Amino acid sequence: METFDAIVVGGGPAGSNCARTLARGGMRVAVLDAARFPRVKLCAGWVSPPVWDQIGLTPREYPHGIWEWKRMHVHFAGRTSSPSCRGWLIRRVEFDDFLLQRSGAQVVEHRVQKIDRDAEGFLVDGKFRARFVVGAGGTNCPVARTLFPRKQRKPVATQEREFESPVPFIGSDGEPEILLHDDLGGYSWSIPKSSWTNVGCGTVDPKALLPAWSQARQFFENEKGPLPALDAVKGHSYHLFRSENLESCARDGLFLAGDALGLAHPLTGEGILPAVTSGRLCAESILSGRDYRKAIESHPMFRDYRILARLSSTPNKPLRFLAPVIPKLFAMGFSARPLPARRALEWWQDHG
Repeated sequence: METFDAIVVGGGPAGSNCARTLARGGMRVAVLDAARFPRVKLCAGWVSPPVWDQIGLTPREYPHGIWEWKRMHVHFAGRTSSPSCRGWLIRRVEFDDFLLQRSGAQVVEHRVQKIDRDAEGFLVDGKFRARFVVGAGGTNCPVARTLFPRKQRKPVATQEREFESPVPFIGSDGEPEILLHDDLGGYSWSIPKSSWTNVGCGTVDPKALLPAWSQARQFFENEKGPLPALDAVKGHSYHLFRSENLESCARDGLFLAGDALGLAHPLTGEGILPAVTSGRLCAESILSGRDYRKAIESHPMFRDYRILARLSSTPNKPLRFLAPVIPKLFAMGFSARPLPARRALEWWQDHG
């Protein structure tokens, strides 16, 4: 049996950044993941500017394929706009492995089945022991699934395909292309990643996914020509940020971070930034003994998420009213720009 100060279940961005922060704080850390890294992980791969600060790196220091973009083309309600924004696009198969290898944790290929508590802390499958356990295993994280209440809302459904392409498929300038669904219940995308392209679709209502995907594929193929690679799309799901998700962020030495907690951007569904941010906040709370939930709730980014989540919870009202600025809101979300007049918006939502 191996003993650690902390065990992190899941080696994605949330888990690796949590493990790295804990290890740098002097803890002996293990990361348990059922997959052998590098592993394929389908994802649009948005990396907004604050991500680099959270992981302690600059884009120039990242040693793998990366695609910088400075605007996006947004199609909505029969119109196309190209708001300015900034970010980078990566392949998760490379990004996740890189973050995990630099975490300073002991990485173990292991599928977690059972977690028991005793007087000394936690025992994982009778093989690993630790005082703290962090669930960072994504939507189906075994820690969240077996030791925390089920989330109140269903996850967002997506399907996508990433394929090698000799030239970017997105516009004449190689920028991301977003197709917002008319009911604002989701969006589709076509994303360049140097010599790769990711095309996908996501909907809040899982039943709407297949018809939305059919329309999106037709839209992109009308622009780019036949894309036979899209015959082999794969699906997955994740939870958008909701304030009630934070009720299950921690209890008695158990913690959740990233998609296991349900922190994806309420409008864009972007998950890398909330993953690495929550992973760091979780580790800092463990090291300092401070309240993890308060750390999330008081963080400026998650305060913005709370506002946007409440706006998007009734899409036929506030978001429809904001239709003229929806493309800019999406661009702000992908760039992780702070909402203007945050305090005024919070007051309006609490008292309006």
